[in-house]
Amino acid sequence: MTNQPEASRLAREAFEHWQAGRLLQAKDLYRAALSLADPAHYGLSSYHGEFACVLNELGEQEEAAKQLSHSLQVELAQGNAEGSPSVVIARYFLSEQMLRLGNSARALEVLLPSVTYAPTDWCTRAAQARALFANGQTLEAREAASLAVVHAPSPQKAEELKLN
Repeated sequence: MTNQPEASRLAREAFEHWQAGRLLQAKDLYRAALSLADPAHYGLSSYHGEFACVLNELGEQEEAAKQLSHSLQVELAQGNAEGSPSVVIARYFLSEQMLRLGNSARALEVLLPSVTYAPTDWCTRAAQARALFANGQTLEAREAASLAVVHAPSPQKAEELKLN
């Protein structure tokens, strides 16, 4: 049974606990919020993403990956198209989580639709470069990194990317 007003209240409270460093309280509140959330609510993807951050801070990387996967699935289920900013962002965070878990092949798989549908997104290309490098594909990583630099939103960001 959904109760979106209560889910929103719980998620706000969870966020406050997270920001204050009370991770266990935040974890419990995010679980409660997600159990009540309307699947069509615009904030549901964010709930999953925030919960993943809490889980990562608690050292629960596998569970965090599941939450980031849910976040992506919510974006797609709510009709956001591949290449749209919200889907690109969800894919970015899930791919970064896969790298944290040492699964560069999965990180590349997660990013592929963004590379295809948003080929000039600098952030996607930077993530792709990291995943390719972790996967031992040095030349392809350089190519992706070059594209990240070319499509950077500012000269300052381009310089920052060159240093990484």
